[in-house]
Amino acid sequence: MSTKQYRQETIRKMIEQGHFHTQREIIAVLTKKGIQINQGTLSKDFKALHVLKIRASDGRFKYVIPRYYSSETQDELVEREVRDFVAGVEDATNMVVLKTSAGHASGVCETIDRAAWPEVVGTIAGENTILLISKSPQQAKKLKKRIEKILEDKRDTL
Repeated sequence: MSTKQYRQETIRKMIEQGHFHTQREIIAVLTKKGIQINQGTLSKDFKALHVLKIRASDGRFKYVIPRYYSSETQDELVEREVRDFVAGVEDATNMVVLKTSAGHASGVCETIDRAAWPEVVGTIAGENTILLISKSPQQAKKLKKRIEKILEDKRDTL
């Protein structure tokens, strides 16, 4: 096993077994294990491992590797992101437009991509807007209703 493979496997195990809230925490543990790493290399490893930062139940952010979760958990991640960051939803022919809090469109969009919803064939994210593309206007309406349901559930819990 190469040094890079060993380092990435160690990071994967750490994230699976622990709750890390910052890259600094992960670097500190890796250093104690004798693995020297800088923030840039850790970011590249995160990308290779598909690491996501999500909001935990205590309100803090933590790192997770989604491929180790079921599709149900993927849907839960999307629901959390939509509840926390989406302010509005509109459909336009075969597309759905989501308005998010500033700076959160990319993260919400990535979570939707990873969930692989059947109504979504492609996505584009800006600073505070997401464009979800469906195969047909009917699929877009179904997708809009799915997102509206999540937003309604949010209002019901407030």
